[in-house]
Amino acid sequence: MAEESATGARETEERKWIFSTADTCEFFQISRETLSRWEKKGAPKVSRGKWDIKAVMEWRFGGAHTESPETRKLKAEADLKEAKAAQEKIKLGVTKDEFIPANIMKAELKRLFANMKKSMLAISHDVASDMAATDPETAEIAKTAVDKRINDALQELTEGRIYRARKKKAKK
Repeated sequence: MAEESATGARETEERKWIFSTADTCEFFQISRETLSRWEKKGAPKVSRGKWDIKAVMEWRFGGAHTESPETRKLKAEADLKEAKAAQEKIKLGVTKDEFIPANIMKAELKRLFANMKKSMLAISHDVASDMAATDPETAEIAKTAVDKRINDALQELTEGRIYRARKKKAKK
């Protein structure tokens, strides 16, 4: 139920303070013309001749009133035109073959990553082959260590994580 306050405002169930136009002008110490200009700039109004003071204060002192609805509409229309122009530019680029079709790009990336994986997995064999002449046991240890690091890195890449080599444990 709405109750009248001493100031002439009604307090509703939602705890909103609804003032008449005259009371709103008195509250803000402004003229009816100023309130009318605020309304044109987007000040929130409950109904004809009724104003929610809290909403008007938030609008007035929150900085949201700096542009009129007409200005906001013009800006929105300009943004829409820019977006449509960008879309047309992309469509034109597609017709001129400036863009690579996604299926061709996927196939090429798949091929490149497969080659990279093959090359990376061959590193440990190359290291072991180079070291085998000096010390076969150390070559096998190096091969195992390099294989583990490369497999860890490839596994983290497939899971979408960033590879960070694990630090060796400090000796106590």
